Amino acid sequence: MRPVARAVGRLLRGLGIETEVARVEAIDRWETVAVDVFGPDGALTRAVAVDTATLVVAVPTSAWASEIRLRQTDLLDRLSRSAPSSGITAIRTIPASRRW
Repeated sequence: MRPVARAVGRLLRGLGIETEVARVEAIDRWETVAVDVFGPDGALTRAVAVDTATLVVAVPTSAWASEIRLRQTDLLDRLSRSAPSSGITAIRTIPASRRW
C-alpha cells in the first residue's frame, strides 16, 4: 500500500495540486475541530470552501460568526494539527443561507 501512496503523492506534486488536496482536508476536518472547541454545537457550523489559505465556514447566526472570530487562534491551531499540510491561516464566516 505504501508504494501506491508514494506514487499518488508524486502524481499530485507533478500536477501541482498537492496543496489544493491538502486544503480540502481542512474542510473535511472542520467539524471535528469545531466540536473540539465549541462542544456538540460546533456541528452547527460547516466548512464549505477554501479561498487560498482561508477556510470559509457557513454559520447559522451572526453570534456564531463572532464566536469563531474570538476563538480563531485556537481553531487554527487545532486545524493545523488535524490537517498539517493545509496551510490554512485564516477563517472567514458566511451566513449558512448564502451559497458559496
